[in-house]
Amino acid sequence: QIAQNELSLSPLMSGREQLKTEDLVGQTVTIIAFDFATITDKGQEKTFPVLLLKEYPDHYYNGGTLLSKLCQAWAAEYDGDVETASADLNKSGGVQLKFKSAKTKSGNNLTSVEVI
Repeated sequence: QIAQNELSLSPLMSGREQLKTEDLVGQTVTIIAFDFATITDKGQEKTFPVLLLKEYPDHYYNGGTLLSKLCQAWAAEYDGDVETASADLNKSGGVQLKFKSAKTKSGNNLTSVEVI
């Protein structure tokens, strides 16, 4: 378990499988915990949220831009203390989100996320 935790980008990933966005489109899910992970891609650091969903206890989900903004706002309310913000989110029962398919003005596919 210690080795798994050290080798993953976030402790929330350890021992869980990754969910894909297409797995969540059309569903309402509840975020019960979050963390941030950082990778280096083509020399650029990219940080994204890692989410645990109540409906998928054996999985984690890597959020995109919208969910990153949401999680950053939660952490900011706790002066950047992600661990405490996540614990309080869990204690409160989490936040429900609805994932929907949408199109950009130019016709490209995207996934929108609505807080319920």
